[in-house]
Amino acid sequence: MLGLLVLLPFSASANTVVESIPIEKFDQIVSELNSPNKPAFAVAIFKKEKLIYEKSFGSANLEYKIPATVHTKFQIDTLAWEFIAYAVLKLEGQGKIKLDDHIGMYVPGLPDFGKKITVNHLLSSTDGLHGYKVLKSLSGWEPAGAEQHNTVLELVKSQKKLNFKPGDVFSPGGDTRLILLAKIVEVASGKPFDEYCKNNIFVPLGMTNTAFLYGDVPPENTAVPYRDNGKGAYKIDYGSGNVPGPVNLYSSIRDLAIWRSAILSDALGGNALATKLNAPIKLDGGEIIKDIASISTYGQQHAGKERGIAKIYQIGSFGGYASSIFRFPDQEITAVVLSSGLAYNGMYGMRIAATMLENHFLEPETIDYSKIKSVKLSRAQSQKYEGVYWNRERALAARVHVKNDVLYYTRTEADGRVLIPLSDSTFQMKIDGDDHYFIKFVDKKGRMDMHFSMGESDPIVFEPYKAVSYAENELAKFTGTFYSEELNSSFVFVVNSGQLTANNVRVGSVTFKPVNIDVFSGNKSFMGGIQFNRNSRNQIIGFQVVVDEVRNLEFKKMRIDDSLVCET
Repeated sequence: MLGLLVLLPFSASANTVVESIPIEKFDQIVSELNSPNKPAFAVAIFKKEKLIYEKSFGSANLEYKIPATVHTKFQIDTLAWEFIAYAVLKLEGQGKIKLDDHIGMYVPGLPDFGKKITVNHLLSSTDGLHGYKVLKSLSGWEPAGAEQHNTVLELVKSQKKLNFKPGDVFSPGGDTRLILLAKIVEVASGKPFDEYCKNNIFVPLGMTNTAFLYGDVPPENTAVPYRDNGKGAYKIDYGSGNVPGPVNLYSSIRDLAIWRSAILSDALGGNALATKLNAPIKLDGGEIIKDIASISTYGQQHAGKERGIAKIYQIGSFGGYASSIFRFPDQEITAVVLSSGLAYNGMYGMRIAATMLENHFLEPETIDYSKIKSVKLSRAQSQKYEGVYWNRERALAARVHVKNDVLYYTRTEADGRVLIPLSDSTFQMKIDGDDHYFIKFVDKKGRMDMHFSMGESDPIVFEPYKAVSYAENELAKFTGTFYSEELNSSFVFVVNSGQLTANNVRVGSVTFKPVNIDVFSGNKSFMGGIQFNRNSRNQIIGFQVVVDEVRNLEFKKMRIDDSLVCET
């Protein structure tokens, strides 16, 4: 009966005109992808729970010119997260899981951090656990096949300290939680996670082209992923970094259309479950989490705005695959896009959706900055904000400077973006498009912090620092072998061509630039920031990784005598 209920919206042709919107206009928007020489691309558009447009374009395999169809499979990256959340919430509705349960009930062997980590903390990315992708790179392991899934659990069990107190802080990059949520589903249901999803979601809905992949070989009828070299040529790119299992889901545009229709029509468990998926996640203190871009709902999607109207979305990419979903709840318009040759594909779904939303948008497609009510600041007023700033949690550096009496913000050496003064301490960043970016300078006990936000998001807080540089002989003080007992991994730091470089035989090298005294930013995300530690004699004794996903992991400096010991 469930399958019948879900398939009913598909009885109408997807090539009809809905609300006087010509399908030809949709075709025109994606016409540049309609070529056998382009990688696969597929799109589905909904009005309420009714599928009004569903098409595929390009080739699933460029070498053999195999046409993509609505049944062609793609790796859908972060769109898999909604299925994980749904499985957890479904079991909660059945009384088999409580969101305030300690996760140790389901995952034996986890360390006692002295703090309770709940299922709700995992769903809201406020758990404080280290992120597995960063840990993988720092530890340098890459075992094959399903072994990776189990190894992630072992990495979690070896963690010594939490990133933060669970429930107090949101982590935009948290990903270990997804592996643990799948494990909780297995324990609560008594079934392997992929089997549970197959029997309780995919089969009942008729999603015959959807499955979690635990091995290394992609399923049949899967689009080959490609990366454009910028000159019109494509290179196969299957990506790296994900582990097989609950974060490695393959699906087709037809199956995702079935899934979306089921969610929109409440056929998957009633209105209560659908409402829960759209509910905002919160900190333990009750504050709603409003990150600048990461998840903000239990359905693992982000709630924001597009030209003044509510928008809920999720975008992902892995190797040559890209996936995106955009929902406009008040207008009941949804766009889902999959591709195998674009770094980002959401613009096509958004353009199609926009043709049906033109009479609903409250703001123009591009901000008219001439109409913004600004104030006049003297050069001296602007200059007091000049400087360099650092966000420790996300390892982000930024610079603010004055040029021709205008204040600029940049994260590179370029001039950057103009900051339009809205008051003596609040500025709007001038960018293309309709997004509203704000910079606010906040005096914190004599220290001028910089708050960066988008729309109504929580701010990313940058602290000022004094830019430093080190001569080659000074950089030599940071060299040596640094070892993490927690990961059983080491990096050798050397000075190479005047730059501090960390080498690991399994993950290669990372090059660093000094940010502040003893603080460096790295050119690879898993070491985006590090801070060296010193003893009472001012000697370097180790460093801590400074990135969102791993905040309190220490590598200790080794000295070589008759045996290998740590310096203190």
